[in-house]
Amino acid sequence: LEDDYAYAAVDSCAADSLCVTACPVTIDTGAVMKRLRGERHGPLAQHAGRVAARHWGTAVKGVRIGLDAAHAVPAPLTGAATKVMRRLGATDLVPAWSPDIPRGGGPRPAARRTPTARAVFFAACIGSVFASEDGGDSERGVSGGRASGSAGAFLSLCERAGVDVDVPETAGLCCGTPWQSKGYTQGHRAMAARTLDALWTASDNGRLPVVCDASSCTHGLGELAAALPEAERERYAGLRFVDSVSFTAETLLPLLPRAPRLDSLALHPTCSTVHLGITGDLRTVAEAVAGAVTVPDSWGCCAFAGDRGLLHPEVTAGATAAQAAEVNEREHDGYASCNRTCEMGMTRATGRPYRHILELLADALDRSEATAG
Repeated sequence: LEDDYAYAAVDSCAADSLCVTACPVTIDTGAVMKRLRGERHGPLAQHAGRVAARHWGTAVKGVRIGLDAAHAVPAPLTGAATKVMRRLGATDLVPAWSPDIPRGGGPRPAARRTPTARAVFFAACIGSVFASEDGGDSERGVSGGRASGSAGAFLSLCERAGVDVDVPETAGLCCGTPWQSKGYTQGHRAMAARTLDALWTASDNGRLPVVCDASSCTHGLGELAAALPEAERERYAGLRFVDSVSFTAETLLPLLPRAPRLDSLALHPTCSTVHLGITGDLRTVAEAVAGAVTVPDSWGCCAFAGDRGLLHPEVTAGATAAQAAEVNEREHDGYASCNRTCEMGMTRATGRPYRHILELLADALDRSEATAG
């Protein structure tokens, strides 16, 4: 039973804690699985997690280069190489290669400051690891640097709405979710200390809200302080984390021109939008993009869970089967979510191109301007 439990529960759990929202006595199975993962890590593994946190900027660059290199090699060779490594016991370290895994993403937006900023934008590093569904090579008019994907879309929308945001230096910073979900407590604590300290300074000691463009990362930022000793947590009590979808719904949409809408849109909320209580904001933005917005009745966790869908693709396949069948009962003009890896999971499940909802909104405004011009 213990041998089977390692895979059947610990390794294959998405650990997103969506189950707690349905449990009548609020049992958080995801938190239990994270604890069990942590108990499996000895001192050497915990030290490795802390080293990874210290050199996260370099690690992200390495993954981006690796993804681009993997796409440059014939897919059968890449697939064979990863299969051999997984058979040697690296199933929780080496992804099962598939050609639908994106190339490496672009760099995070360049740092900038303005005296009229209304928020601090913390671009999620997942957008730098994986290119967006459109290829990640489109450039938006963002002063101070190149940005693509959801980060570029958010900054473009802010620029159109006349809302200034600061962008801190984010190299090596992260929401901490990769360490938390895998049970690397020392690495999570190290990343929490560095990221919170940087964002405390960037937000003028909590005066400005910190906006993030990936819902799971917004959720992760909100849980960072819990990784620190209690005395240190109090210092960051004033930090406010807001998802880019909510910031767009509440602040940007009233200032943006009305864009021509798609006829229909299939929308995939995420586990984090439920935890954050922003599913309504997600729908508000989606309704600015499309006349008819459909959230499948069978919607649920896609189980991609960062890298879980790459390491154990069978789990995501099982979790998304009913929803994918429902989505594919008809054609939609657009497919959207608000978290890059969830978009990857739903794209794989349905064969449809899921993109961040802010990318679709920015594209609609681009088309409107081009038509008017």
